[in-house]
Amino acid sequence: MKVKPEYAENIIVAVIQDEILSWYITDKEIWYMDYAKRIKQFEEKGYKISLEYIDDSRKEILMLDTDNINLFKERISEYEVTTDTLRKYLEKEKELNEEWYYDLSPSLYINFDKKVLYSSYREMDSYESYIPRGWSADLKDFLNLVPLKNCYWINNNHNYLLEGGGKNVK
Repeated sequence: MKVKPEYAENIIVAVIQDEILSWYITDKEIWYMDYAKRIKQFEEKGYKISLEYIDDSRKEILMLDTDNINLFKERISEYEVTTDTLRKYLEKEKELNEEWYYDLSPSLYINFDKKVLYSSYREMDSYESYIPRGWSADLKDFLNLVPLKNCYWINNNHNYLLEGGGKNVK
């Protein structure tokens, strides 16, 4: 695990491509799919955004979509984590960290096969506002869309996100 999940900084993201779910823990900033729109909105508010400050993983990929997801995944491959790694980390963190629920809840579900983005990110950032044309997005709980084998928060007959955070998970 290259970076540890930290609420509102490094988020956990489920990426589905070719019916395969992969988990990533990265800086939250790289997941705005339409970076050009985000930059434009900042500039309309009087802020100057220099492209040199954009994360290297998104250089020349201002619009993240099905045609460049492979390049993007190559660039962020060091941030990919297995379900088992996340499960073990959650087991440890829930004993040591009172904030584990916020750190270890997945924030985004991005399905490149179905062109859909779901966000459960509860801060001011609105990932669902920055999607490519032809995509749909919503702010909603998506845990029930994750296949059981990828549910790192379920272990030893316990759904730790349901038990630890009081969320309504089905």
